[in-house]
Amino acid sequence: MKTMRPVCRTAMVAVSALLLSTPIVASAAPPEPGLPADLVAAIGRDLHISPQEYERRVDDAQRLADFAGAQRRQAPGSVTDIRLDRTGRAVVALAPGAGGVQAAARRAGFVVAEHPVPQAAEHWGLPAPHVVPVSDPAPATPSADADTTSVAGGDPYISLLPPPSTQGAACSWAFNAVDPQGHPAAITAGHCNVAVLDGHPVSVDQHTAQSLPGRKIGAQNGVFEKSVIDGVRDYSIVRIANPMRDAFRNNLVRGHIDGPPIAVTGVGIPVAGEPVCKSGATTGFTCGVITSVDQPDPNRPPIRFKHTALALPGDSGGALISGTLAMGIVSEGSINTDTKDFPTDPPGLLPPAPPGAPNVGRILQLIGPRTLERLSPPIDAVLPYIPQVSMIAQSIGDVLAQNPGLWIRTK
Repeated sequence: MKTMRPVCRTAMVAVSALLLSTPIVASAAPPEPGLPADLVAAIGRDLHISPQEYERRVDDAQRLADFAGAQRRQAPGSVTDIRLDRTGRAVVALAPGAGGVQAAARRAGFVVAEHPVPQAAEHWGLPAPHVVPVSDPAPATPSADADTTSVAGGDPYISLLPPPSTQGAACSWAFNAVDPQGHPAAITAGHCNVAVLDGHPVSVDQHTAQSLPGRKIGAQNGVFEKSVIDGVRDYSIVRIANPMRDAFRNNLVRGHIDGPPIAVTGVGIPVAGEPVCKSGATTGFTCGVITSVDQPDPNRPPIRFKHTALALPGDSGGALISGTLAMGIVSEGSINTDTKDFPTDPPGLLPPAPPGAPNVGRILQLIGPRTLERLSPPIDAVLPYIPQVSMIAQSIGDVLAQNPGLWIRTK
């Protein structure tokens, strides 16, 4: 028996319990000096390592990915697995008889595993976004004097439900981009497009809007030009509205809308054991490790990866980074009884709260992101030991591979 839980429901169960008791893939660039203070705090709080050790592990993971990619092209089938172990050592598992590759791995400073690490086949599901009441409808067209404050990955937005609905889905941006036609764009989760999640095709009336304090809706700032929710992938490309374009012309990710950002310098390949940090509008920066990678074709970027960085309602669509590399999009949290299998049934939308009744969004707003960040260390410490609970991210490298001409802003 399998039980599906959206990321918001999964996380709330954990919080409640606590309260009650590829040329498109860049190699790792040299770490930028000075990580944002709230990211440094999350690294120490959730990973219990120094920023220097965090950057070393990211660099080693990307060296592993580069090594495995090169060896798989030269000697297909030779590399069966790569990962960082619990102490951060870079480990390569090789097929029997791969003597030449073994020597190359040792010269590169990697630990060679005596036996290949088996990878169980896994299936993956999708979450529902967090639906909130809309206090005021968004202007149909953003005005020339609309708020164009810089928008970064991790910042909130509202995915508007088609009229006459008075609701929207609260989500987060992942990365600013340029679409294949050269237009300023942003990338987020596919399931944040509520209309497509509900079975409708992508259309020009599926808009995003600014998320203002007090759960109010600001001006429309984009339109979904592509949303993929096919049981395998989970991403959207949003074309930014003309008056808002300057706000999205940056390569920044930040923990909170008023917090200092980090600049994205490239796109990374997810590697099991690699540290990864999530940025979302609800919980800001939280960090964890990648626990497994979904890469059916070893010659293409992984499609998705599992990780232990806590995400809650409103974080959906947000950014996952390793060092200064874009890694993924916040997609799903799930609970299942068979740890080798994952649910595939798409969930329904969270129902809107009755008038006057507190909903999940209001509860989280009252708790506040700083409190949620303080709660994340014990949750993150428990997640790796409960294999039935996982956070899942869409790999950004896969999104780029699926959309030639799309690129992430790195300056």
